[in-house]
Amino acid sequence: MAFDKAANMPDCESAKLPSDLDYDPGEAFAAFETYLAKAQASFESGRLGAAAAQAALAAHMGLRPHPGFFASPRLERLLVEIGRRTAPPSPYRRLIESRRRVRTVLHVATELAAVGGLTNMLGRWIAADKARMHSLALTNHRGASVGSVEAAVTASGGSVHRLNTGIGGLIASANALRELARGYDVIVLHVYSQDVVPTLAFANPASNPPVLLLNHGDHLFWLGVGASDVVINLRDAAQDLSISRRGVDPARNIMVPTIVAPAQRTQSREEAKRVLGIAPDTILLFSAARAMKYRSVEGRSFADAHLELMRRHPSAELWVLGAGDPPDWRTACAAAGGRIKALPETPDTKVYYEAADIYVDSYPFVSSTSMMEAASLGAPLVSRFYGPKEARIFAINHPGIDAPTLHGATEAEYIAHLDRLIADPALRAAKGEEARQAVLHYHTPPSWLNFIEQAYKLAVELAPIKPDAQLAGMADETFSLGEPDRRLHEVFGYDQRDTKKVLKHYLGLLPFRERMQFWRELRQANAFDSLRDMARGLLPDWLVRQLRDQR
Repeated sequence: MAFDKAANMPDCESAKLPSDLDYDPGEAFAAFETYLAKAQASFESGRLGAAAAQAALAAHMGLRPHPGFFASPRLERLLVEIGRRTAPPSPYRRLIESRRRVRTVLHVATELAAVGGLTNMLGRWIAADKARMHSLALTNHRGASVGSVEAAVTASGGSVHRLNTGIGGLIASANALRELARGYDVIVLHVYSQDVVPTLAFANPASNPPVLLLNHGDHLFWLGVGASDVVINLRDAAQDLSISRRGVDPARNIMVPTIVAPAQRTQSREEAKRVLGIAPDTILLFSAARAMKYRSVEGRSFADAHLELMRRHPSAELWVLGAGDPPDWRTACAAAGGRIKALPETPDTKVYYEAADIYVDSYPFVSSTSMMEAASLGAPLVSRFYGPKEARIFAINHPGIDAPTLHGATEAEYIAHLDRLIADPALRAAKGEEARQAVLHYHTPPSWLNFIEQAYKLAVELAPIKPDAQLAGMADETFSLGEPDRRLHEVFGYDQRDTKKVLKHYLGLLPFRERMQFWRELRQANAFDSLRDMARGLLPDWLVRQLRDQR
């Protein structure tokens, strides 16, 4: 398992927060520096395969936790140089034709999770863009294929390519991706933040088709600034951050809304409430997200913020799906007489959305996909954000749901919005319909296709990005505790799990000599869980993939 999206963020139980006495967010930057130095040393000694793998380790350290920066010119310069030195000669040159039609698209993903927003968006994108042939390259997929995405690819006339089953490491995968990409009009990257393969593959932009990078991890550090001709942002704050903290040229930034499947009601609001055991005349406030998005801020929990509201409105209840059972919610939940419910995650969420009278966004970090799902069923939306402009990545500012959402800039304003909606069924209906129409326009076909057409058009009209000039114009990364960095540490913290237990999954990407050296270090650190785990670490990743995934 060379890449792990789940490792991008710590889980709530293992996260170390500013309230911990030994909290030191600078540890992430120090770990990044350690592996970057190893990558640079390997590069200088001519061991380019080792340098690429160690660069991947450094990139992963940039995710555990937020490292105090959002882009790394030093790491990208290294990867670009490795990519150039290892690329076979080719006569391919990009032609810049403003009227050129985009007929074929190669999507590139690290892997496809069986369930997840990134997988869903990719499948919906391909299925909606019916006028083109779409193919998919997977740099490091593990396990069975994802049927819905593969079916969409096949229906368009394209094919799926797994790059990590051929002999060789990251450089071999990059060379295979580069060669494959030259048969398409444009390339779209849906990759994980730490995936080094695209930057290696597209180190000479004039020698490959235009590259568009989907900024799906907009609050995370990611690679690709120097190799992407266009950055597709999914919301306004992401576009601002791409310019201000990643150094992306404003002319190469564009916004495309998330594509969603509009929810279809299977039962009325009252029927859904009966299924959940809720009286039909109850006003249900509902929210759904991962537990960390509800983390308490300055000793005040999500439940605390709604307690007085529940007291004023005895017919109202607040259900929060995904919160689990936070200890610091229990007093407020008990004081509300059980009308504030913190529920565990479940894959069966539909009935909750169908029952909701009002959708309440997670806090202190937004959950936009949940907002869109609720809006598509006609629920009015309420969100809050109390921070400065520089931290707007924590707020709802997504096209389609920004305008119809009732925003609270203070807790008093936020609660006032909820007061009005609880008391006024006509207002609930009007705001819910406004949200539903906005989601249909911005986030679903056919109108969504207008946004993606503009992105394709920009990609073929622009001259290829020049990585040297782009990266030279950016200041080298340093550790920052400004905004939104400080807030990212406060909300997400950092993972207390042993780093080596995570990094062992990169063993298979290292060349033999470095793999054995790192394997011995991991064994000494008791990082392996079993003898089988220890033996797996001795094998190159491509061989494991052939043995497991090609049977």
